[in-house]
Amino acid sequence: MKGFFRHWIVAALMAAVSGHAVAASLDLGRLFDVGKDLTTAAAGLDEKDEIAVGREVAGRTLGAAPLVADPQLQEYVNRVGRWIAMQTERPDLPWHFGVLDTSSVNAFAAPGGYVLITRGLYEMLDSEAQLAGVLGHEIGHIVQRHHVKVMQQSAAVSAGARMVQRSDRSVLVNNLIGTGAEVFARGLDKGSEFEADRIGVVLAARAGYSPYGLVEVLHKLGASAADDTSLALLFKTHPAPGERLTQLGDALAPRVAALPTGKEPAIRQVDPNTPPPAAAKAAPVEGARALQQQEEGGTTIPSGGAPGRGGTVIDPGGILRGIFGR
Repeated sequence: MKGFFRHWIVAALMAAVSGHAVAASLDLGRLFDVGKDLTTAAAGLDEKDEIAVGREVAGRTLGAAPLVADPQLQEYVNRVGRWIAMQTERPDLPWHFGVLDTSSVNAFAAPGGYVLITRGLYEMLDSEAQLAGVLGHEIGHIVQRHHVKVMQQSAAVSAGARMVQRSDRSVLVNNLIGTGAEVFARGLDKGSEFEADRIGVVLAARAGYSPYGLVEVLHKLGASAADDTSLALLFKTHPAPGERLTQLGDALAPRVAALPTGKEPAIRQVDPNTPPPAAAKAAPVEGARALQQQEEGGTTIPSGGAPGRGGTVIDPGGILRGIFGR
């Protein structure tokens, strides 16, 4: 069975290998074009601002779900992640990786080089190649600035906001920080997720890993019970695993002949002396569920966050606590 799916998804990785050249030649500037009505935002963040926004969003995430108390594990994931990041067009970003101490199954990317994977997902992985595929997917979001594009659209949606941002760039940066957690909860569009899958496969292959790692993870996710609460946010914010596999196969099949074999070293296990993640609590209303209320009834999320769509106040910390059930 494994041999069959490998043969089929060989498709999935050759788009990766040719994608090596494709990804390298992409015009990233075009990704910032969010329309004439968003001129200030479309001008984009410079890299310094992008890193500042990502650092703040990642920091607030860690306030909602701390890192696993296993320094060797964190060092290992950073070593693997940075090696994969070196295969991209943005190797000089201050790349940081971490494993969050939560049983939910997910991974997150914040602008500027910040990647977080949950313990629940990490403990599903069987090999370093699978870890490389997951991290490569998140790195792909950062390289293509997928989150930045969505944040820019959200933060500069009103004429008033654009006028203020022209005179005070810090307002735009602060607004982007305020919408960063919201993007985590809502997720990106399918096109961005499919592109990140292709890039993840490419980067893992470039780094010398088996190109099947991400495919194997998607199969694992697809085989999981639909009512598994640990996967609820992942399934809400990402296309179905089967759909992602189909897209990968379609994109990569023409390159099967050039597909590299790659390696599948064993993954480092979490130290057995590390305590298990704390039991998740019911999500507070100011968390992720507040986003749904905002959409359905215009409820304002209390607290001192940045203004979001339509003048609504967004509390990034509250949203993130809601995501992780804390």
